[in-house]
Amino acid sequence: MATELAHLRVAVASDQSLVCEAVRAALTERGWSVTVMRWVPDVPQPRQSGGRRADVALMISDLDRWGRLRSAVAVMGTMRVPWVVLTSAERGPLWGAVLEHGARAVLSSDASLSAVHEALLGAADRSLQPPADAAELRAAWRRLHEERQALQERVRSLTPREREVLRLLYDGDSVARIAVMFDVSPTTVRSQVKAVLRKLDVNSQLAAVAAFGHLLELDAPVRS
Repeated sequence: MATELAHLRVAVASDQSLVCEAVRAALTERGWSVTVMRWVPDVPQPRQSGGRRADVALMISDLDRWGRLRSAVAVMGTMRVPWVVLTSAERGPLWGAVLEHGARAVLSSDASLSAVHEALLGAADRSLQPPADAAELRAAWRRLHEERQALQERVRSLTPREREVLRLLYDGDSVARIAVMFDVSPTTVRSQVKAVLRKLDVNSQLAAVAAFGHLLELDAPVRS
């Protein structure tokens, strides 16, 4: 196997140095010529060790934050080769994100080394096809991305005080308590809450809090 693979070169990119080293060693053991790309999480410019061109590339990332996803996509854009992505993210929109940006395949991080090996071989000779539900996954990603952008725009339309009120409501504070904190009347706070509801295009305080919480979830780590 090592002789058969001697001419194949794989670039491994990961924001997890220990995992990256383990995968590098395992792929080298299987006969791959491995180049490691390293970058700092949330910084979209990788530092590459070695200058050899790769035939295929492997991305290893949890994709658990939007910044990390942006970094992964930026790294993928630095090499015009087929990419295979190994991630702990649940099958869904984030898989669609990397497929949208050119990944040939996405594997769960619990995939066996043999599965990774076969995926890389398939990507290297261009025979590997995207998953059957690739279009559905990409569509899910586009919906999530549009939803996040819309929520961001609505939250940005709030005044600083309205954002404070919304965050305090999200944290569980009552209108009466917020009024005391800001040394204003409850009527004033209720007026600010109404403005928040209007700008977020929701019909209730509960819905406003839920929308804000959803935006925080999108920006927070995906893992529970």
